[in-house]
Amino acid sequence: MIAFRLTGRVDVDRLRSAAHAAASTHGVTVRPDELFRHATDIRLDAAVESLARNTFDPGLAGPLGVLLAGVNPGEHVLVLAFDATTADKADAIVHSLASEYSGVRDRIAASERAETFPPTLPLDRTRTGNRDGAAVTAPVALPVEQLRAVAAHTSADHRTVALALFAVLLHRYDGGGAVSFVAPIRDGDSPEVAAAVTVPFDGTTTFADVVRHVRRSPAEHAGSTDLPVLTWRTAATLGWPGVDVTPLPVPVDSTTTDLLLSLNDDATGAVVMAADVADADTAARVAGHLLRLLAGAAGAPDGPVSGLPLLTADEEAVFAAADGEELPDSAPFPVLFQEIARRTPDAVAVRAEDGALTYAELDRAANRLAHLLRAAGVGPEVAVGLCLDRGLGLAVAVLAALKAGGAYVPLDPQDPPHRRADMVADSGAVIVVAERPVDLPGTAVLDLGAAGAELSAQPADHPPAGDPLPGHAAYVLYTSGSTGKPKGVVVEHRNLMAYVDGVLARFGIDRPLRYAMVQPLTVDSSVTSFFLPLRTGGEVHLLSRDRALDARKLAEWATEHRVDVLKIAPSHLQALQAAPSFAELLPRELLVIGGEAADWRWMRELQAGAPCRVHNHYGPTETTVGVLTLAVADHPDAEWDVAAIGKPLPGVRIEVVDGAGQPVPVGVTGELVVRGATVARGYHERPELTDAAFGRDRAAYRTGDHVRRLADGSVAFVGRRDDQVKVRGFRVEPGEITAALREHPAVRAAVTVVREDRPGDRAVVSYVEAADPVRPDELVAHLRDRVAPHMVPRTVVVLDRLPLSAHGKVDRSALPVPPADVPAAVPATDLERVVAEAWRQVLRVGEVGVDANFFDVGGHSLLLVDLQQRLCSALAREVDLLELLAHTTVRDQARLLSAARAAADPGVERPRTPQQAALLRRRVQQRRARRDHDD
Repeated sequence: MIAFRLTGRVDVDRLRSAAHAAASTHGVTVRPDELFRHATDIRLDAAVESLARNTFDPGLAGPLGVLLAGVNPGEHVLVLAFDATTADKADAIVHSLASEYSGVRDRIAASERAETFPPTLPLDRTRTGNRDGAAVTAPVALPVEQLRAVAAHTSADHRTVALALFAVLLHRYDGGGAVSFVAPIRDGDSPEVAAAVTVPFDGTTTFADVVRHVRRSPAEHAGSTDLPVLTWRTAATLGWPGVDVTPLPVPVDSTTTDLLLSLNDDATGAVVMAADVADADTAARVAGHLLRLLAGAAGAPDGPVSGLPLLTADEEAVFAAADGEELPDSAPFPVLFQEIARRTPDAVAVRAEDGALTYAELDRAANRLAHLLRAAGVGPEVAVGLCLDRGLGLAVAVLAALKAGGAYVPLDPQDPPHRRADMVADSGAVIVVAERPVDLPGTAVLDLGAAGAELSAQPADHPPAGDPLPGHAAYVLYTSGSTGKPKGVVVEHRNLMAYVDGVLARFGIDRPLRYAMVQPLTVDSSVTSFFLPLRTGGEVHLLSRDRALDARKLAEWATEHRVDVLKIAPSHLQALQAAPSFAELLPRELLVIGGEAADWRWMRELQAGAPCRVHNHYGPTETTVGVLTLAVADHPDAEWDVAAIGKPLPGVRIEVVDGAGQPVPVGVTGELVVRGATVARGYHERPELTDAAFGRDRAAYRTGDHVRRLADGSVAFVGRRDDQVKVRGFRVEPGEITAALREHPAVRAAVTVVREDRPGDRAVVSYVEAADPVRPDELVAHLRDRVAPHMVPRTVVVLDRLPLSAHGKVDRSALPVPPADVPAAVPATDLERVVAEAWRQVLRVGEVGVDANFFDVGGHSLLLVDLQQRLCSALAREVDLLELLAHTTVRDQARLLSAARAAADPGVERPRTPQQAALLRRRVQQRRARRDHDD
């Protein structure tokens, strides 16, 4: 509710007419007898007291009600009551009511729709379904002296400074080039009206610039109903002739927009957020961000807004506490392994399809091969290619390369020869270890199958002289590059050991366990499965690709060998999940999910049915496998709709920053930056790429991953920076669409990509792996309830299985081209053509098919009102909004209008000329005015 004390003579009939006009202006459908009530039996003092306690009952029903209460003709209370469908139009309706009463027509409501830019906000949940108006609130009091300081500097009033502050807040949340919101704007000498305000930003925009822009912003009709709102609970917004207007304190406790900032004249007020997407703590943080920004702006109004402080003190403390504790440095891995082999020589170190090796046997075999590699020129900073299947020879070769002082370079035997040759050439590998002949002209190849005698002649009881140093390269792992040329990430021994020790500490592992390695050495998650067991005296089980992808065979191995730890990509595990033997393939102690984003709901269900702990593990190759972990069991009640990836490992520090490098608050999307001992050296022989990603001081790695902080300081994955695409001017993050699809019970796995199958035609396409039969249109309907309209993909393709790469991840290159679009049926009748033309004008699109759904092609409720008005003008008669809402295709609307026209006036013809159209529009308006007057 909104309430005012009116002192002076009020024209009741004029107010009633103004209420009807305001309702019509804003598309509010309400019965005339339910809209306005004049009560002469309500005591003013009792009304004011109950309004302040939020217990006043105006005795009104419906989406909008206006009550004028009071006995004395010179003293009244005016109360406007709203339901959930009209609450966020409240400020606009109040302004329209004042405009109509004062005789100044609300020019904004009739103006052309402005293009708007709804900002991304720090919300706790994704909006689902219809809202009931429930809200969470937090008090806010903007320091008046700071507002005045900026106002004096910019020659503005404090209200304009508050508008600028709100715009800057939204920009810092969104990070885009422009943001829009709804606020009271004065257009010339007319009363203030609630209008869309759009403010552009770039890297040089200052707070003073924003103040100046807001001060001269034209009042424009809002083109979206999903914009944040700023309202002033103030008499200054109302200019009624002969009446003094004083606002009455009424708590703001409802909203259907995500964010509402309600302020009083003294700059006190409340941050109000829809309860379905935000918690009370989030509203409190928003209030804190406003205070931090204002304090910064008061001190530096001519400084760029991108540099103003935003985080609250509590957020800074939580983020600092989330960083990993420091661990002591360890010696390089081959030095540590030597000691473990001496302590437990008879313990099994590695097991594979072709047998097993104890620690002593592995150590001796690796020493022999290391001597051969040293003789071939391998030493510090020299690369060794390893082109081996998953077997005992692979374990020997990895350890031998490190013992020789070199850096191993994994080569997949299944890769095309030219790709292997490119990696060998780029890394400068002096020799490649293989188990069969490999086509690598110009490169020395050591075939283990043919080198038995030569290996037997080498010393087995000690490695070559000279241990590697912590700063020497341990391995070079190649990742795909945006230019098509693989990039070799150089990981040093100190990086490797910082990761190994950090993740062991995080998982609480200090004893020998059995680990299953189901990925090839070319995937960095193999580092976890290979080095952790050998660091702690455990066993690494190297499983063939055939076994790793067969649920029954994997379960047989896990059961027979009592596997304790399994690290696996989520898409790989999901591909195995439908098998009857799935429960048997799970490890006894620890299941680590890593390599790609995993749906939180799926992980929680997995933990509920697993006999072991489940951890999510995140990290790019450039930061040595992984830097964040999340224990799923620690969050049994969390209802996250994002892929939570946890907190930093010991020795790791992180930042989430915006485009200007400033830290972002809880819930705001930014880029993840990683610092600490696990940050790799950079890209081999690619200094420009290394500078761009690691900085010139090599102290931090910009991951290119978009993430958000959660309230406890942990991190949630949103998507890749380079996956972003714009649709109708809106930013779209495919990861958000994928997360929403995974919530459907029939979806086992999903991925969303941006395709350009026709030049210049970039489209968002989602692919799902179905657990149960499901139609694409069902999934589209599911998405429509969970994501913004502009985020619904053009096509959803349902597959039996998502294609997997050799690494167990979704193979995006193998995703099929979506089926060709079915040609849209074109309008066939005069009336269908009239309706289709109105759609084109409202939606600002080209051709529309007669069977397309209005809400599937960019429509929303406000645009439906626009469509109604255009059809009324084109057909020169009334068109019912609710009927349009029930008939959402061109064909159905044309049939509806045809039937209504035949029933009402069979002789009415569609206007043929602009003059006829104008004449009939005037007649419609006259009929509408007479009807309102009669009501």
